[in-house]
Amino acid sequence: MCMIYFRLYSVGGRDGSSCLSSMEYYDPHTNKWNMCAPMCKRRGGVGVATCDGFLYAVGGHDAPASNHCSRLLDYVERYDPKTDTWTMVAPLSMPRDAVGVCILGDKLYAVGGYDGQTYLNTMESYDPQTNEWTQMASLNIGRAGACVVVIKQP
Repeated sequence: MCMIYFRLYSVGGRDGSSCLSSMEYYDPHTNKWNMCAPMCKRRGGVGVATCDGFLYAVGGHDAPASNHCSRLLDYVERYDPKTDTWTMVAPLSMPRDAVGVCILGDKLYAVGGYDGQTYLNTMESYDPQTNEWTQMASLNIGRAGACVVVIKQP
């Protein structure tokens, strides 16, 4: 009998005073949270999705907006749960905070977000095979903090 094993990951975020680089996972079989290797960059407002067994952390910000040194990020990191390591991959075409992220087919999509002045209507896709981002069709309305999901059509 083959047992399917799932984990729930919590990536980055804020603790009230600073942005975090930490990641942990919940194991439903033991009912415990366990620490993983931290991301290369600390960040809140990060978009996260999985593709081909890897976890991707996309964009975000590195300090609360009240901090005058806060920066919006174009960084993208890939986590390999088999080796518990993070690797930087190609950056977004522009910094995106509160970006919606999902997988459609074999590509990762970054949808909308906030660039520090504007709620973005732009979208780009990432191809893990070529390590490149490509501009896609824009949303009709700029938005940040939106959840993006894929629904298979019959």
